[in-house]
Parts: sequence; C-alpha cells; structure tokens
Amino acid sequence: MSTAQAEISTILMDKVADWLTQSALAGDALETLVRGFCERLAAAGLPLKRVHLSFSMLHPLYDALGFTWLRGQGMEVEGFRKQDGVHSDRFLTSPYYHLLSNKLDHLRRRLDPSMPSEFPVFDDLRLMGVTDYMAFVHPFNGNTSQGMMGSWSTDSASGFSESMISALLRIQNHLAIATKMAVLTKLADNMMTTYLGGDAGRRVLDGQIKRG
Repeated sequence: MSTAQAEISTILMDKVADWLTQSALAGDALETLVRGFCERLAAAGLPLKRVHLSFSMLHPLYDALGFTWLRGQGMEVEGFRKQDGVHSDRFLTSPYYHLLSNKLDHLRRRLDPSMPSEFPVFDDLRLMGVTDYMAFVHPFNGNTSQGMMGSWSTDSASGFSESMISALLRIQNHLAIATKMAVLTKLADNMMTTYLGGDAGRRVLDGQIKRG
C-alpha cells in the first residue's frame, strides 16, 4: 500500500461523522445505522475486511445484540444471551473480555500466521486473510455493563496504517453517540412492547397515546 493510500482523508471521515449525526437525529434503526456506517467507512478508503459491533440490550430474550459486517457479503445480526447468568466460553476467551478484565479501552494485534493465536477468534480471522485487528470497548455513561464493544479487521498486506488507527479511534466517539441514541430507542420500544403489547407500545412512543 502506498503512502497516499495509507493516509485517510479527514474530509471523508468528517462526512461519515456527519452522516452518523443525521442518522441518529432521524431516528434510524440500529441495524440501518450500523450497516450504513460500515459501508461509508469502506467507501472513505479504509481497507476493512470485517467489522464487528456488539451492544448491551435490555431485552426479554437476549443480553446483547451483535452485528458482523463483511466486505462484499453484507451484514449479519445475532442475539447473545447468558446461560444461567454465566457468560459463554466464546466471550470469556475473547479480546472483549480481556479488555474489560484489564480495564483497557482498546488493543491492536498484527496476526502473524507463524505465531500461536492469542485468542481463538484469531484462528477464524486468519482463515479470512486478516492481517491486522483492533478491538475496543466504549461504555455508555461510564457504565461498563451498558455500552458498545467492537473490532476492526483488515486483510491489507501492510495492515492498518497509523493514519487509519487514528481515524478509527476518532470515529468511535461519533459512533458511540449515534448508536447510544439508537439503542435507547430500541430499549424503549422493547419495554413498551413487553408491557403494553406491540401496537399500544408503538402508539405510546409515537405520541398517539398520552397520559390522562
């Protein structure tokens, strides 16, 4: 990758940040926001192979909602739940758990095929051709039980440049604000639907049913 290609346009990244703000203000659904964000990051010049984002959720069926975007393949959505209040082995052996346990906000690893995997997920990423990986944790309101966790992966031979790392760390704040609004909207919808039923809950949120 040339130096020119390794430098990420600040103007393009600012446009992604502006889009996040507009999407949040428009009340876009979390899935729509995440998909649009990933597509715009790739269009801005980041050589992303895979993006994973996970959000804590107050939901009767699952504890977290995960989104996995793969270049050229679109996005998958998955719900996660604890078994009898215990985290799965998949989570306990993940970079996310490592970050939370050690009170770190992010970690970066170059995936060297000749070295043993630090985390099991790295084996899967290597099969996808991933060369560089960065994971992060971004709590909402300083509460580590509610927030966003995610990771960025590239299959570029030279990995992420320092410009790319800086751009990703900066955009995470904009992403956190936008997704927090979308998550809170989804939580409100979940609660209203659970206690009032689907139609009545949506009518309350839309302002069609008022107190008194």
